[in-house]
Amino acid sequence: MPFLNLSRHLYYFKKMDKKITAEQVKLLQRQRLSHLLKHVMTNSGFYQRYYGEHGITMDKIEDIELKDIPPIDKKVAMENFDDLVCDPVLKKDEIERFISDPSSRGNKFKGSYNVIHTSGTSGTVGIFVYGEKDLDTIMAMDVARFTRTGINPLRKTKAAFFGATDGNYAGVSLLRNAPRFFSKTLLLDIQKPLEETVEALNRFQPDLITSYNSGAYLLAREQLRGSLNIRPKRVNGSADPCTPKIRETVKKAFGIQLFNSYLASESLGMAVECDYHDGLHLFDDWHCFELVDENLNPVGPGEPGTLIITPLYNYTQPLIRYQMQDMLVIDDTPCRCGWPFPRIKKFFGREMETIWFTKTDGVDKTREFISPHSLNEFYVPGLKKHQCIQTGKNRLLLKAVIDADPDETIAAMRRRMAEILAMKNLENEVGFDIELVDEIKNDPKTGKFKLVVPFKE
Repeated sequence: MPFLNLSRHLYYFKKMDKKITAEQVKLLQRQRLSHLLKHVMTNSGFYQRYYGEHGITMDKIEDIELKDIPPIDKKVAMENFDDLVCDPVLKKDEIERFISDPSSRGNKFKGSYNVIHTSGTSGTVGIFVYGEKDLDTIMAMDVARFTRTGINPLRKTKAAFFGATDGNYAGVSLLRNAPRFFSKTLLLDIQKPLEETVEALNRFQPDLITSYNSGAYLLAREQLRGSLNIRPKRVNGSADPCTPKIRETVKKAFGIQLFNSYLASESLGMAVECDYHDGLHLFDDWHCFELVDENLNPVGPGEPGTLIITPLYNYTQPLIRYQMQDMLVIDDTPCRCGWPFPRIKKFFGREMETIWFTKTDGVDKTREFISPHSLNEFYVPGLKKHQCIQTGKNRLLLKAVIDADPDETIAAMRRRMAEILAMKNLENEVGFDIELVDEIKNDPKTGKFKLVVPFKE
């Protein structure tokens, strides 16, 4: 991101964050939604048809209410990918080949587009693309609101990411795109042996750590054990539940509070805690957030509801009234920090269990794990949905719904799974099978989909 672009965006965020009111947020949101709707009605064949079928035309954009716009979900967005995106150079089959090429990791599609893929906790594979202008807004928001690192021309911020790094994922994308003129970055793969991570962090001595909440907890435990010796000024967590135990361990280890945040492949900058740690502020100046019940009727503050989002900055792959799988409770009362943004008071879902294995080193036996986030981000072309079931202490079953050549897809899945196991030195310890199915049903006890099912003796 060019220095002048970042400086201009940061100036906007700092200026607005000091004085913006809830009324101004609503006005900005309305204006940005109107601009985005006009954009898709001009540049997206899918939205033109979809909205036309529901009686929405260009002359009605200014007056339409958000609730009157028909929603979409991941399935609709992926099935209509080529026609939904607003840039004709983006073709799903080309992007799938790009993602599946190991040499593309860390690079941009056609040199300009940041591509992210995920299955999320739903197991359904999704591809999400950000153009350069979209990413400019996100990166400035990250610096101003999430990491609060600012710009120091005399000293670069040393930022470390501990998570899944061997693909085009949401978490690592932010650090990969961090402006190099004011930051020095270190990417640490959570699938590598932990001792390697500890050694690298001790050498690097980061000012900022970003990770999954579970990853921050692992690092805090190493600090308390004495193998890790670092003094970060800020620790940001995301992705999985931030439990009291995780918060207490991070505080004890590093002497600072963990900042919980909320991001997804569909939007890289949705919410973060302020200094009071009393809920995560939802940035509705750049999003429309709705909570609905199972019939898509709105629910009020304090009531649980499923999230529908509309990122107002993504003009490349606009997601308008996009249904997420996450269920939240929102509090819209004022926060002591002065931010006018509503807060997430409670999360439901996003719990994924870690899979543990018994590893034999000579006569000694140790435990090793695979992060659920590596399985969450599992991707090969042709894979529509998947589930990982641990059928024995050192055995896995991958169930898969595909829409491509079975032999090619299975071969690609085998290569990818073997790669994940090899990163943990488990290739000779853990075996796996692949089963193609027509559908993967939700857990009959909970009614929810479980991406990862650990072995129960």
